[in-house]
Amino acid sequence: MDFRAIENNDQATLYFTGELDMAVGDKVGDLLREYGERNGSVVVDFHGVTFVDSSGIGQLFFTTKELISLGKQVEIINVREEILDILHVLGFAEALGISLKQA
Repeated sequence: MDFRAIENNDQATLYFTGELDMAVGDKVGDLLREYGERNGSVVVDFHGVTFVDSSGIGQLFFTTKELISLGKQVEIINVREEILDILHVLGFAEALGISLKQA
């Protein structure tokens, strides 16, 4: 998985490309935590994410939950329909109270 980040006006936007799976879940969580802790809000752009597995989703879930508990805003955008379906079945957004926006 590759990523790039843009920080501007207390908001970080993280652009991920590739697969969010067990091999990179910790890296994604660490990046989200790093940028989230130093900004008021984080937008995670999933446009380039082609696959997710349960361990990747788990890491994303727990890191997002941690940031929300610190008062940060988190939004996940440009989610492919097949990934969005998985996240909805798992109750991801509902459990965290965040929005997911389809690509």
